[in-house]
Amino acid sequence: MSLRVAVDFGTSSTCVAISVDNREPQVVVVDGQPIVPSAVFAAADGTLFVGQEAERQAAVDPARYEPHPKRRVDEGELLLGTSVLPVVDVVRAVLTRAVSEARHVAGGARVDLLVLTHPADWGAIRTRVLLQAARGLGQEVRLVPEPVAAAVFHSATHAIAEGAALAVLDLGGGTVDASVVARSGGTFRVLATKGDPSFGGADIDQALLEHIGTLVGPGDPEAWRQLVEGREMADRRKRRVLRQDVRGAKETLSRHSYTDVPMPPPFPDAHVTRADLERLIDAPLHRAAALVTSVVRDAGLDPRGLAGVFLVGGSSRIPLVARLVLEQSGVVPTSIDQPETVVARGALRAVSTDPLRTGALPSQGDVTQKITGDSTRKITRRITASPPGGFPQPAYFPPAPPPARKKSRVPLVVGGVVLLIALIGASVAYALTRKDNTGTPTTTSSSAPQGKTIAQYDYNFTAPVDWIQTGGDPKKREVLLKPEAPSSPLDVIAVNENKLTYNATQDRARAERELREGYDKRQNVSGFDASADFGGKSVVYYREEADTFTVDWYVILQDDAQVSVGCQFPASGEERVRPACEQVVRTLTVTS
Repeated sequence: MSLRVAVDFGTSSTCVAISVDNREPQVVVVDGQPIVPSAVFAAADGTLFVGQEAERQAAVDPARYEPHPKRRVDEGELLLGTSVLPVVDVVRAVLTRAVSEARHVAGGARVDLLVLTHPADWGAIRTRVLLQAARGLGQEVRLVPEPVAAAVFHSATHAIAEGAALAVLDLGGGTVDASVVARSGGTFRVLATKGDPSFGGADIDQALLEHIGTLVGPGDPEAWRQLVEGREMADRRKRRVLRQDVRGAKETLSRHSYTDVPMPPPFPDAHVTRADLERLIDAPLHRAAALVTSVVRDAGLDPRGLAGVFLVGGSSRIPLVARLVLEQSGVVPTSIDQPETVVARGALRAVSTDPLRTGALPSQGDVTQKITGDSTRKITRRITASPPGGFPQPAYFPPAPPPARKKSRVPLVVGGVVLLIALIGASVAYALTRKDNTGTPTTTSSSAPQGKTIAQYDYNFTAPVDWIQTGGDPKKREVLLKPEAPSSPLDVIAVNENKLTYNATQDRARAERELREGYDKRQNVSGFDASADFGGKSVVYYREEADTFTVDWYVILQDDAQVSVGCQFPASGEERVRPACEQVVRTLTVTS
């Protein structure tokens, strides 16, 4: 087995992606999340805890806790409690945890290639720390600038012409970085970069926490002070949980106009709105958006001539970010549902395992470092260009689902309401149909599709021009779409994937039989048809009806994948939603 691992070591969180036997890169899920905190806790006995384990230990002794080791990379040594640790050892603890999680997913396989990403403006001293920290974790180690990895990922679904430039705005947990990356001879190179190390997602969390204090604190100022400053164990535990809830509220406000934050006694729960959040962070986000136009000018370019602006980093999902970038640059930015995973996923594509190609010109963006055995040297490597049509975007790598014959129900989220709709396995398969007045599924149009290509997992499709991606669930390899101007909050298209333990193309009868068995055990379903045709595809169809909505389902079976599209609408919405659903099914392609 060949195993390649990419680690995006971030200020606040770290993302890990793997490729097994040269397959498409997949994000490693750690503790149920596609990212793991970069935090480190140094116990008195010398043990180094990483991630959520470190955050929990911090409640015991905060002095031994370092939440952002990447910010300390220049310091040489760190004092954590009474322990003086080399920065290299602290960084190595994070990388070791990341690689261990990757190897666990791959059944303990040896890491043949370890790819580490870093800010574009890091020099030889900082990158040397990364290489020293990674020594022995892989047979070969390479470094790739973060904006180059992002550009390679972006080029998989958005064509970047020869000589064209892409702006990358990375809003991470601790910093904001803007870069311009150009394509030249198949090589991506960084033309200019600048950043703001004083602002990031952690600062947004703090601003929101302080705002909550103004809402609930006046009733008992001393209790609030004790909560946010107290040194007692009980106070530290309450504070850790509260900060997690505040971070979750920030993420919810990216999708909804308001949310409630649960508070410990004696405080009432806090009601916060998106308008509150945008008011708190308006000024720093204006500065972040201004970095785009500034760095483009530094590169000697006009923003209007860019191939695009790509938003990456967890905080880039805040809607205000895209609006400000558009206002200041005149370019409509693009992003994906899990922007914090872009760099890790692109890094494995940016570094090929083939021998070095000739003719590549060394530049800031395409010089990587390589370490094999006990020696370190610099090399020049050409970033491999995408094949015609681009690469399909990679899938997340959640825990293996149970066998398909085990049935479960999972949620389809609509307007904040969880609607339980189940197919087979750990991942629900949503499906889509159109029915004529006889009840028979039919197709609508064969015209060329228009809209944005979405290729986030092991499938891709073209979303209708007036529909946007609004969320999803990486555990279910799910994408959710809603109209830009919805007539009803129940108008939703959901696409997800369930991996089977056998080849459904070769044994379609088994796949159909298992779907039928699950259908027979359910209520409020009708119209099961194992040989329906929709969008020019042979699919399994059935319909589920609830009090306020209907879901028409189409299931596509190919190889070891069961990919489904769910078309949900209220009583009067079928004709409104059906054309969009037909396009999704018609353009859907399974890539694994």
